Amino acid sequence: MRVSPSSRRLAAAGLALLASVPLLARAADPVYPARPVTMVVAYAPGGATDIVARALAQEMTSSLGQSVIVDNKAGGGTAVGTLGVKRAMPDGYTLLFGTNAFVISSLIQKPSQWDPVKDFEPVGLVTTQALGVFVRPGLNVNTIAELIAYGKANPGKLNFASSGNGSAQHLAGEAFQQAAGIKMVHVPYKGAGPALQDMVGGRVDLMFTSMVGMSELTKDQKVLLIATTGKNRSFATPNVPTVAEGGVPGYNVQPWQALFAPAKTSAPALARLQKELARIGKDENMTKRLRDQGMELTVSTPAELRNHLQQERASYAKLLQTVTVD
Repeated sequence: MRVSPSSRRLAAAGLALLASVPLLARAADPVYPARPVTMVVAYAPGGATDIVARALAQEMTSSLGQSVIVDNKAGGGTAVGTLGVKRAMPDGYTLLFGTNAFVISSLIQKPSQWDPVKDFEPVGLVTTQALGVFVRPGLNVNTIAELIAYGKANPGKLNFASSGNGSAQHLAGEAFQQAAGIKMVHVPYKGAGPALQDMVGGRVDLMFTSMVGMSELTKDQKVLLIATTGKNRSFATPNVPTVAEGGVPGYNVQPWQALFAPAKTSAPALARLQKELARIGKDENMTKRLRDQGMELTVSTPAELRNHLQQERASYAKLLQTVTVD
């Protein structure tokens, strides 16, 4: 069967048209973001991570031109929210606002359910902070020295709340009791918010937690701030001594919060998100807003955050060799 020259030309034109369809489709793709973005927080509402995530989402909404919606998915030591983002489409529309627990939980799980470096794309570090050591007023403890004395006189009677097993709050408490030579009982919650409610209600004794959103509680003396966990005093509470000053030399705990996307998220989406983070990192109002509550706006590049994750994984792996996590 012979094929005429005109038929061959038509067939070639048809193949060329079909080959161009993917290129045309890509050219027609909308510029990111074309619809609302979800920022997952792996904790219950009301805690410091939730508060900062909502402030960040508000800032990003105004500049991206699309709503950034905070979605609280607590449970499983942050596994519920984290795995939800890991399994999400890598299109930039589902993000994770994570903390130190993002690294810690991956080390505690047996087997590990995610690799913080391989399973996620780092967008950027957002904040660093010293925690506050808060106690319930009825405990009649006003300093770190008094807390240690009470703990030694009443071994195992003190309890401390945290936002969950393996959280930075949890390990801050574990590191404290080891360094101070006392024994406390850990009470994990699904987020800092519920834990704070129980401390205010007198059901738990103390917390190592963020100072974000705590000013009203301390002003009304519903909880007492007796120390901060950083190497130096917090600029937000210059009259409050550090744990090290209170009698535990060398104690230094400074958690962080950062933004992540699923692995293989498109480069244009990541670039746009990083651009917005960089802009927010220079915002004086946001800087002051966080500093007033003891947090430092510390926006980084993706490469810097990836390097930080690798360092954190090594240091937490060493600490967890001495800590039992139920």
